[in-house]
Amino acid sequence: MHKGANANVPVGIVSVDPTPFFGEPYTVSRMQWYPVYTKEVHQGDILGAFEMFQSGIGEDIPFVPPPHPSGQGLQVPPGIRPILRQSRIEVLSWGLRHLKFWSGKPINNPRLEIECGGAILRLPNIEDVQNNPNFPKTAHFFDVSLPQENNFKAPINIRLLDQRPNGFTPLVGKWIIRDFLEYDPDWILAQITSRNNKDAAQDKDSDKNSLISEAILEKDDSIAETVVIVEDEVDYPTGCAACLSKKNKIGKDGRGGTPMVIIDESDDWEFLSMYWWSRYYAMQGNTLLYKTFLHHELPVLVVYEQELEKSFNNFSDSIKQFRLQRCPKLGGDPDDEDDEKDPDIGVYKGSFRIYELPTDETKYRELIYGTVPTVGPIQINVRVYALQGLRLACRSRIKENTCDGFLAVKLGTREIFDVDGSMMPNTRDPMFSKVYNLKTMIPNMPQLVVQVWDWKATDEGRDILIGETRIDLENRYLSVKRPMCGLTERYMIDGPHKWRDFMGPVQILEEWCLANGIGVPGYSSDGKRASVNGDMFNIEEFETHAINYEDPTRWGEFKERIALYILLEFGLIRDYVEKRLLTDPVMPGVPQGRILMWVDVFPFSEKPPDPMMVESPLPVKQELRVIVFEVTNVETTQEIAPMPGMEKLNDLIVKGHFSGDKESQVSEIHMRAVNGNGVFNWRYKFNFNYAYLLRQVMIPGDIEDSYLDPIVTLKVMDGDPSVNPEPYGFVHLNLAYMPRGMAREEWAVMDIIPEYEEPPKGKDEVFDPDDQLEERPPKITYLNLYKQKKTQGWWPLYQKQGKYLVKTGNIRMELEVMNMEQAEKRPAGFGRNEPNQNPHHRTSSSCQDGVQCTGSQSCHR
Repeated sequence: MHKGANANVPVGIVSVDPTPFFGEPYTVSRMQWYPVYTKEVHQGDILGAFEMFQSGIGEDIPFVPPPHPSGQGLQVPPGIRPILRQSRIEVLSWGLRHLKFWSGKPINNPRLEIECGGAILRLPNIEDVQNNPNFPKTAHFFDVSLPQENNFKAPINIRLLDQRPNGFTPLVGKWIIRDFLEYDPDWILAQITSRNNKDAAQDKDSDKNSLISEAILEKDDSIAETVVIVEDEVDYPTGCAACLSKKNKIGKDGRGGTPMVIIDESDDWEFLSMYWWSRYYAMQGNTLLYKTFLHHELPVLVVYEQELEKSFNNFSDSIKQFRLQRCPKLGGDPDDEDDEKDPDIGVYKGSFRIYELPTDETKYRELIYGTVPTVGPIQINVRVYALQGLRLACRSRIKENTCDGFLAVKLGTREIFDVDGSMMPNTRDPMFSKVYNLKTMIPNMPQLVVQVWDWKATDEGRDILIGETRIDLENRYLSVKRPMCGLTERYMIDGPHKWRDFMGPVQILEEWCLANGIGVPGYSSDGKRASVNGDMFNIEEFETHAINYEDPTRWGEFKERIALYILLEFGLIRDYVEKRLLTDPVMPGVPQGRILMWVDVFPFSEKPPDPMMVESPLPVKQELRVIVFEVTNVETTQEIAPMPGMEKLNDLIVKGHFSGDKESQVSEIHMRAVNGNGVFNWRYKFNFNYAYLLRQVMIPGDIEDSYLDPIVTLKVMDGDPSVNPEPYGFVHLNLAYMPRGMAREEWAVMDIIPEYEEPPKGKDEVFDPDDQLEERPPKITYLNLYKQKKTQGWWPLYQKQGKYLVKTGNIRMELEVMNMEQAEKRPAGFGRNEPNQNPHHRTSSSCQDGVQCTGSQSCHR
């Protein structure tokens, strides 16, 4: 019963099922918690055991316990009563937030009580909750006798009261803590110091969205290991998509008897690593980019598909947030219509450490929160990186499924409406790439608001709010996982991935250890080894290939590098970017798109480092010129089979197609090609927009742009579709990762094609003409044509039979890529049209019988 103003008011009702003993042997009952309810409102719990005996069978009733010393009821028998241990509860009281109205009035004089097992701790009053909602003293403790078993321990009750001017102090909010495990200091220490420590929410988010490196490795098993390749090594780099299978079939004892060397020259890492966006695209499924970063051991990102705080339990690792439940008015009904409908009354920020005390008082441990200082308002620097809007909602009635998005940023008293600097017209995926520097005070003004607006979206020319996202900067600033500035995976002192935190890894690790009650790290004399909490770390565990770390102008000293790797092993937040949901306050809960962004927070007393460069290079207009000189040994068919000993005669054409083009380009017909040999000397020209960082071609769209791999396809077909409508052979070449042409026709083997997989041998064997070769090419080189600019030689033509590629001929050609300025300086026409130059091509019809034309050269016998 709760004693009200004039009478006792019932707190609630508890329903139990007693344990019956009707003639059965008596066994000691086990205590358990029973909930107490008022209607449907949970009012608390009762710990007890309830037994029921049949009346009249006295001999079966166990010994009745003696009366309680208070004179009320009986004593609990020893077999049922829990064993008590003297325990200490340390309280870290930070402050109160978001206090609301209770009984129609604001809470201006809050008082907080913490009760457990009959012991009560009353925290000091907050004098000015509006200007400084933190408690005047941070660290407290009290001792209490608690049951040894966790299930029997009395809960911690957090009670919020409001001291009102008339002397009335009502209970306005409460929260109950039943699980003590997460406040056990030994359990916490074991969690945070375990190697390869990963937050469970981080793992779940990464697995769900396939954002971590393992997910990308599954897409291409060939980059599961990284090898530094030099030309005199007989080995296969893992950058080649089919190299792992080639290792098993080509070598000292492989077919042909001569081992080949695979050389990867497609790597343009020095250019790619200059841009932040390369790291983002590498973690979004671009295998070629990820291979580049993995090969050179450059730092990558963690990409969160949701808000960062959702992946880390709202950063409640050091300071937890307890949402205090609203209490009904004294003597009132919880469902009273006059009471506010919001179930929460406010938020208490604090934490606990609960542990048993030794019997010897001289062995009491030092207070865990004893060194935590009382902190007043803190001024901080905030750097906002707003990068891109993603699938923004189009709410304008005068625009057709598009918007002109721009950014607005609000923090404290400052508001930035960046129409001129960030507005991107006619797109639902605007590339903002903006950085904003702001200042604020916590806890007074901790909330950052980032908005995306649609410019002049109404008939009256007004802007419309598309959506906004809100970030509590105080939670990030206080978290021991240190989300205030994500840790770059490599400690570099120069270059585009230069360390951007105001503190070095050694200093961060030392402060982190002290904050968690761990001894300071010890380092070896050369800085390559370190010991933390009994675990030994060696820099060789994290830096696989020493050749990648030889430049002293880029890499920091060993001590800083090993400290960084230890921080990452202990689960501190890595360099990240998050995709935050945008919502409109008028329509809460309705998604309006997302924004790609991240936030760095620095103390105002420290000079913030230079901001990262997040500009993305625009796609560049390019021209690809492909010259097909000739095709040889193409396996053709004829409408009427030739007589034995006669040659096959076909009219051949070559079709050229590039990614995103609606139509293919077609060569002239080579009349009466003998046995699949034809000379064309025909030029194809393809114009496109190339996104260097993505290594893809941008296809402009009315609503949004799309991206495709830069693949050129050459098909050899019959000039008469009635003879054979399907190609006799084709070759696909990805310009960003393609095999260099072979110098000799017989070296154009299928092994140079990255997608090639050797057909099976035996009963279902597929004929492979490469098996007949006596000499194989000495090496295979894979290149990036945008880096190499030009290549020529022989490539195989092939068809798909079932799931295997089978060679059906050869093609000799030249490929050259250039920007439009270079194309204008070196003009060339389609086919052999004017201007027939750069280079000049003679018509294939000028060749007589018995004469072989070798491309742009003169014909010779």
